[in-house]
Amino acid sequence: MMKSSDWMSISQQRQSKSLFQRQLEREILRRIIQWVIAGCLLFCIPIFGINYLNTYFNVNKHLNFLDRTFTEVYDSTAEYIENPENFNVFLRCVKGGSNDREVQYSVSKHNLSDSVRINLILMDINKNIIYTSFSQENMNLHRIEFNKIVAENLLSGQDQIYNTVYFFSGNSSEYVFSKLLYEDGRAAGFVTLYLNGNDWSKLLSEYQYDCIITNQNGDIIYCSKSGFLPERGTNKFRKNDAQRISNIKGIRYILSSRTLPDNRAVLYSLIYTPGNTIYILLGVLTILILGTVWLVMFRKMSQMMAEKNAASLGLLVDEMRIIRRGDNRHIIRIESGDEFEEIAAQINKMLTSINELNTRNTDLIKLNSMVEMRNLQTQINPHFIYNSLDTIKYLILTDGEKAAHLLERFTHILRYSINNTKQDVLLSEDIIYIEDYLYVQKTRFGDRFICSIDIEECCSRMLIPKLLLQPLIENSIKYGFKKHMNLTVSIRGWCDKEYLFLQVIDDGPGVSEEELEQLRKMMVSEKIMTEHNGLQNLCRRIMLEYGEGCGLFIDSVEGKSFTVTAKLLCRRV
Repeated sequence: MMKSSDWMSISQQRQSKSLFQRQLEREILRRIIQWVIAGCLLFCIPIFGINYLNTYFNVNKHLNFLDRTFTEVYDSTAEYIENPENFNVFLRCVKGGSNDREVQYSVSKHNLSDSVRINLILMDINKNIIYTSFSQENMNLHRIEFNKIVAENLLSGQDQIYNTVYFFSGNSSEYVFSKLLYEDGRAAGFVTLYLNGNDWSKLLSEYQYDCIITNQNGDIIYCSKSGFLPERGTNKFRKNDAQRISNIKGIRYILSSRTLPDNRAVLYSLIYTPGNTIYILLGVLTILILGTVWLVMFRKMSQMMAEKNAASLGLLVDEMRIIRRGDNRHIIRIESGDEFEEIAAQINKMLTSINELNTRNTDLIKLNSMVEMRNLQTQINPHFIYNSLDTIKYLILTDGEKAAHLLERFTHILRYSINNTKQDVLLSEDIIYIEDYLYVQKTRFGDRFICSIDIEECCSRMLIPKLLLQPLIENSIKYGFKKHMNLTVSIRGWCDKEYLFLQVIDDGPGVSEEELEQLRKMMVSEKIMTEHNGLQNLCRRIMLEYGEGCGLFIDSVEGKSFTVTAKLLCRRV
């Protein structure tokens, strides 16, 4: 009996650490390292995750705002230039049918109601300026020549509104709308609107984020900061598709874009996002320091726990070795006051249960073998009974005497199959039953069925399992007539040394090599099959009664024959 005071002496006796102790210490160390790594991940992932989600929602909200605002300005300006009333005012001015005040009133009315003001230039078909709302200072030579180029583009095939961007070095860019004026289906002049570039800043100031709006060619319609431009005095901006983060003059921005329908414009959102690398490094460093403290502390604790558990485990292993050497009646005795004592008690209970179950199972196996043998012996195919009764019914109407004789043979078959007084019978006795069975089948199939029996004389006094040959013949009839109109079955029997061989051969369709291999595996399987269960049951019956080396063996030539051979030990009366 082990006492609690003995554990110290056991520990001192074990000079080196046990395998269990080393494994326990390694497992605890591995877990602590995993916890430290998990702590770092749990610190970093939320920071990156929250930052990503916040940026994602802010970018989408900003782009939606830019989309909505730009579309409102675009649609309002397009509606103004295409309005029939305004169109007639522009046409009368170009043709000299009205003074400038009518056009000036139309422009002023629009500028009062819209957030982005416009300036207007009217030209006749010869590109002479008829009216402009620009001041003389803004109506420079550069704008005049630019306006003529716009007119040329309209004449080259632009029936709808033509959009472009006007930029003069040092000034803000202006979004341009231009359209042809028609009279009686002929081009009579040009109307060109310039959206005030400074008004975009007021309109887009609702969000504190920066933005850039360009057309499809990269010409800037609006830019919130001139520092975003790649070069001074240029008015082009294009985003690299792979570019997600942009550093502009040392400031870090998240750059996202959206192309509007009909390629009206490309919107760019630039959201300031400072780097958080320093904070992450500080957090990870803090976790690593705490992890090191945990590592040292738990290492000491794990060593203490491992030493105590190793002593208990060592004693338990010694006790188990006694049982393994064959003393299954040995009782394990451990009084450690922990789970190892409970394990020892459960092992003792398990050994007692195993010993009891072992005794019961030995008896149960014998009993089950006897029950299984009886079940296998009494099997007969119900289809044979139905078919035989149908044949008798038909003969009663056509040949009563033959029907009576067939009924007598059939009754003998049933009486023989349900007689449970014998498990084994003489082969000659079983052949009498087989002859009755074959008579019934010949009556049913007529000249289409031919059967021959060739049993050596020395085999007649051999004991065989009752109803051995009938399932083999029945299998040949069942599958032989599936594809052939006629069938020949040969029954053979011979002795070879200590074995008796009984063989049934038919000239039916046979099976392929693949199917033959599957049938051979099925014959020796313990799993009950629904198809070919007659052969499987018979094979299992022979193996249970005669042991290893005996059983059913099948062979086949596809399209020619199918052979089943039963191998039994010779048992004479």
